[in-house]
Amino acid sequence: MDERVTGADTAGPGEPHDGSDAAGVGAAGTEAPADASGAAAWSRAIGRVEAREVDIRFGAVGMARGDTVSIGQAAVGLVAADAVTVQQSSSRVVLAREVARLEMSAAATVAANHVDVGRGAAVAVLLARHVEGEVRPLLDWRGAVAFGAAFAVAMSFLAPVRRSRAGRRGRR
Repeated sequence: MDERVTGADTAGPGEPHDGSDAAGVGAAGTEAPADASGAAAWSRAIGRVEAREVDIRFGAVGMARGDTVSIGQAAVGLVAADAVTVQQSSSRVVLAREVARLEMSAAATVAANHVDVGRGAAVAVLLARHVEGEVRPLLDWRGAVAFGAAFAVAMSFLAPVRRSRAGRRGRR
């Protein structure tokens, strides 16, 4: 069952999708394919998409939620799904119940049971039970320990200054 849905038939920028299982979002004059179980966003910025299967191409979405979400050459703020595939795209937060795959993409935070990091992918914060691929973390455990120690030392130097300022405010 493959129907075509144009941008005029869907939620506008910043509007939530109605949550139905069949929806598509396309730019004016373009068509986005949609079937009975999915949503597609092509070449358009929208606020939120929710469906069983979500396919985002060449667009921007604030939040995408579904059973499976596929992102290609797009930008997404938050992705929440059972399985997520991100190719040549960027995402701020990726939450996957089972599998998250990233290839030639960037993500600030990825949390999933299984993460497959392909070539050219960059992840700042990665939380996963099982990781495959070449991962170069922004901060590994040694860096986290060094950052924590430096933060503790800086706070110990600043504590007397904060106490003296608080004391002056009380005297006024």
